Amino acid sequence: MIIVSIFGMDYYEAISKTKKLHKPLLEAYGIKDEELEFFAPESFIIHNGFEQTSFRLNIRVEAPLQYQDKEKEVKEILLEGLKDVAIHFRILFTYFDPAHEYLSLDDTYPLYMNDSNTVKAETEEEADEKEEEQNREEEQEEPYMGDIISEFDEYIQAHPNASSEEVYKALTGIREKVTAEHHETKEEEEEAEDDDSSDDNNN
Repeated sequence: MIIVSIFGMDYYEAISKTKKLHKPLLEAYGIKDEELEFFAPESFIIHNGFEQTSFRLNIRVEAPLQYQDKEKEVKEILLEGLKDVAIHFRILFTYFDPAHEYLSLDDTYPLYMNDSNTVKAETEEEADEKEEEQNREEEQEEPYMGDIISEFDEYIQAHPNASSEEVYKALTGIREKVTAEHHETKEEEEEAEDDDSSDDNNN
Protein backbone atom coordinates (compact mmCIF):
# COMPACT_ATOMS: atom_id res chain seq x y z
CA MET A 1 0.00 0.00 0.00
CA ILE A 2 1.02 3.60 -0.63
CA ILE A 3 -0.46 6.14 1.77
CA VAL A 4 -0.34 9.89 1.09
CA SER A 5 -1.08 11.89 4.24
CA ILE A 6 -1.94 15.60 4.01
CA PHE A 7 -1.72 17.72 7.16
CA GLY A 8 -2.99 21.29 7.50
CA MET A 9 -5.64 21.14 4.79
CA ASP A 10 -9.40 21.44 5.03
CA TYR A 11 -10.50 17.83 4.86
CA TYR A 12 -13.57 18.58 2.71
CA GLU A 13 -11.34 20.26 0.14
CA ALA A 14 -8.96 17.31 0.44
CA ILE A 15 -11.67 15.00 -0.92
CA SER A 16 -11.91 16.86 -4.23
CA LYS A 17 -8.17 17.48 -4.52
CA THR A 18 -7.14 13.88 -3.83
CA LYS A 19 -9.70 12.63 -6.34
CA LYS A 20 -7.78 14.55 -9.03
CA LEU A 21 -4.43 13.30 -7.74
CA HIS A 22 -5.48 9.65 -7.60
CA LYS A 23 -5.06 8.68 -11.26
CA PRO A 24 -1.78 10.56 -11.92
CA LEU A 25 -0.20 8.92 -8.86
CA LEU A 26 -1.41 5.46 -9.92
CA GLU A 27 0.22 5.98 -13.31
CA ALA A 28 3.45 7.36 -11.81
CA TYR A 29 3.83 4.42 -9.45
CA GLY A 30 2.46 1.86 -11.91
CA ILE A 31 0.17 0.38 -9.24
CA LYS A 32 -3.42 -0.85 -9.09
CA ASP A 33 -6.29 1.34 -7.93
CA GLU A 34 -6.63 -0.46 -4.60
CA GLU A 35 -2.95 0.10 -3.71
CA LEU A 36 -3.27 3.86 -3.09
CA GLU A 37 -4.96 5.70 -0.23
CA PHE A 38 -5.01 9.28 1.05
CA PHE A 39 -5.18 10.34 4.67
CA ALA A 40 -6.43 13.88 5.41
CA PRO A 41 -7.14 14.39 9.12
CA GLU A 42 -8.66 17.54 10.56
CA SER A 43 -5.40 19.23 11.51
CA PHE A 44 -3.70 22.58 12.01
CA ILE A 45 -0.16 23.68 11.30
CA ILE A 46 0.93 26.11 14.02
CA HIS A 47 4.08 28.23 14.30
CA ASN A 48 4.83 30.46 17.28
CA GLY A 49 1.18 30.54 18.28
CA PHE A 50 -0.13 31.39 14.80
CA GLU A 51 -2.17 28.99 12.71
CA GLN A 52 -0.50 28.36 9.35
CA THR A 53 -3.32 26.36 7.72
CA SER A 54 -3.75 27.28 4.01
CA PHE A 55 -0.29 28.90 4.19
CA ARG A 56 1.91 25.87 4.82
CA LEU A 57 1.13 22.24 3.97
CA ASN A 58 2.84 19.09 5.25
CA ILE A 59 2.64 15.97 3.11
CA ARG A 60 3.96 12.52 4.01
CA VAL A 61 4.19 9.66 1.52
CA GLU A 62 4.58 6.12 2.87
CA ALA A 63 5.60 3.68 0.16
CA PRO A 64 7.31 0.29 -0.24
CA LEU A 65 11.05 0.60 -0.72
CA GLN A 66 10.95 -0.48 -4.39
CA TYR A 67 9.21 2.79 -5.35
CA GLN A 68 12.01 5.04 -4.15
CA ASP A 69 13.04 5.87 -7.73
CA LYS A 70 9.62 7.48 -8.34
CA GLU A 71 10.17 10.12 -5.64
CA LYS A 72 10.95 13.17 -7.80
CA GLU A 73 8.10 12.45 -10.26
CA VAL A 74 5.61 11.99 -7.42
CA LYS A 75 6.84 15.16 -5.70
CA GLU A 76 6.10 17.20 -8.85
CA ILE A 77 2.61 15.66 -9.20
CA LEU A 78 1.77 16.56 -5.59
CA LEU A 79 3.11 20.12 -5.87
CA GLU A 80 1.25 20.73 -9.12
CA GLY A 81 -2.01 19.23 -7.85
CA LEU A 82 -1.97 21.14 -4.55
CA LYS A 83 -0.33 24.42 -5.61
CA ASP A 84 -3.50 26.45 -5.02
CA VAL A 85 -4.05 24.98 -1.52
CA ALA A 86 -1.07 26.58 0.25
CA ILE A 87 2.02 28.76 -0.27
CA HIS A 88 4.74 26.60 1.28
CA PHE A 89 5.08 22.81 1.18
CA ARG A 90 7.01 20.12 2.98
CA ILE A 91 6.95 16.64 1.44
CA LEU A 92 8.51 13.74 3.33
CA PHE A 93 8.92 10.32 1.74
CA THR A 94 9.25 7.35 4.07
CA TYR A 95 9.89 3.83 2.82
CA PHE A 96 9.28 0.43 4.35
CA ASP A 97 9.94 -3.21 3.66
CA PRO A 98 6.64 -4.76 2.45
CA ALA A 99 7.48 -7.82 4.51
CA HIS A 100 6.49 -5.79 7.56
CA GLU A 101 3.13 -4.60 6.17
CA TYR A 102 0.01 -6.59 7.09
CA LEU A 103 -3.47 -6.23 5.59
CA SER A 104 -6.63 -7.84 7.00
CA LEU A 105 -9.41 -7.81 4.38
CA ASP A 106 -12.98 -9.10 4.70
CA ASP A 107 -13.99 -10.72 1.40
CA THR A 108 -17.72 -10.36 2.19
CA TYR A 109 -17.48 -6.57 1.71
CA PRO A 110 -16.27 -4.38 -1.17
CA LEU A 111 -12.64 -3.36 -0.84
CA TYR A 112 -13.58 0.35 -0.92
CA MET A 113 -16.76 2.37 -0.73
CA ASN A 114 -17.65 4.23 -3.94
CA ASP A 115 -20.56 5.83 -5.81
CA SER A 116 -22.10 2.47 -6.68
CA ASN A 117 -22.13 0.93 -3.19
CA THR A 118 -22.54 3.94 -0.90
CA VAL A 119 -25.73 5.72 0.17
CA LYS A 120 -24.96 9.42 0.20
CA ALA A 121 -26.12 11.08 3.40
CA GLU A 122 -27.57 14.53 3.12
CA THR A 123 -25.19 17.06 4.66
CA GLU A 124 -26.41 19.67 7.12
CA GLU A 125 -25.77 22.38 4.51
CA GLU A 126 -27.81 20.52 1.87
CA ALA A 127 -30.63 19.97 4.38
CA ASP A 128 -30.66 23.69 5.23
CA GLU A 129 -30.76 24.64 1.54
CA LYS A 130 -33.61 22.19 0.93
CA GLU A 131 -35.57 23.62 3.87
CA GLU A 132 -34.99 27.19 2.66
CA GLU A 133 -36.20 26.25 -0.82
CA GLN A 134 -39.35 24.66 0.62
CA ASN A 135 -39.97 27.76 2.74
CA ARG A 136 -39.58 29.99 -0.33
CA GLU A 137 -42.04 27.86 -2.28
CA GLU A 138 -44.54 27.99 0.56
CA GLU A 139 -44.19 31.76 0.85
CA GLN A 140 -44.67 32.18 -2.90
CA GLU A 141 -47.64 29.81 -2.95
CA GLU A 142 -50.69 32.04 -3.19
CA PRO A 143 -53.49 30.60 -1.04
CA TYR A 144 -56.95 30.47 -2.53
CA MET A 145 -59.07 33.10 -0.84
CA GLY A 146 -62.25 32.53 -2.83
CA ASP A 147 -65.66 31.49 -1.56
CA ILE A 148 -66.28 27.73 -1.37
CA ILE A 149 -69.29 28.09 0.92
CA SER A 150 -71.82 28.26 -1.90
CA GLU A 151 -70.78 24.83 -3.24
CA PHE A 152 -70.81 23.44 0.27
CA ASP A 153 -74.32 24.83 0.87
CA GLU A 154 -75.48 23.15 -2.33
CA TYR A 155 -74.10 19.84 -1.08
CA ILE A 156 -75.85 20.20 2.28
CA GLN A 157 -79.17 21.01 0.60
CA ALA A 158 -78.80 18.02 -1.71
CA HIS A 159 -77.76 15.68 1.16
CA PRO A 160 -79.66 16.75 4.28
CA ASN A 161 -79.12 13.39 6.01
CA ALA A 162 -75.35 13.17 5.38
CA SER A 163 -73.25 11.99 8.30
CA SER A 164 -70.47 14.14 9.83
CA GLU A 165 -67.87 12.00 8.07
CA GLU A 166 -69.59 12.44 4.70
CA VAL A 167 -69.90 16.19 5.25
CA TYR A 168 -66.20 16.46 6.13
CA LYS A 169 -65.21 14.38 3.10
CA ALA A 170 -67.40 16.53 0.84
CA LEU A 171 -65.91 19.76 2.22
CA THR A 172 -62.38 18.44 1.72
CA GLY A 173 -63.14 17.41 -1.84
CA ILE A 174 -64.72 20.78 -2.68
CA ARG A 175 -61.75 22.64 -1.22
CA GLU A 176 -59.22 20.54 -3.17
CA LYS A 177 -61.18 20.89 -6.42
CA VAL A 178 -61.63 24.64 -6.12
CA THR A 179 -58.02 25.19 -5.06
CA ALA A 180 -56.75 23.13 -8.01
CA GLU A 181 -58.92 25.13 -10.41
CA HIS A 182 -57.60 28.33 -8.86
CA HIS A 183 -53.97 27.30 -9.40
CA GLU A 184 -54.69 26.22 -12.98
CA THR A 185 -56.14 29.65 -13.62
CA LYS A 186 -53.09 31.32 -12.04
CA GLU A 187 -50.74 29.27 -14.20
CA GLU A 188 -52.66 30.21 -17.33
CA GLU A 189 -52.53 33.88 -16.33
CA GLU A 190 -48.77 33.69 -15.70
CA GLU A 191 -48.20 31.96 -19.05
CA ALA A 192 -50.25 34.65 -20.77
CA GLU A 193 -48.19 37.35 -19.02
CA ASP A 194 -44.97 35.64 -20.12
CA ASP A 195 -46.23 35.51 -23.72
CA ASP A 196 -47.16 39.19 -23.58
CA SER A 197 -43.77 40.06 -22.15
CA SER A 198 -42.03 38.04 -24.88
CA ASP A 199 -44.07 39.82 -27.57
CA ASP A 200 -43.15 43.21 -26.08
CA ASN A 201 -39.46 42.32 -26.08
CA ASN A 202 -39.64 41.18 -29.69
CA ASN A 203 -41.29 44.45 -30.66
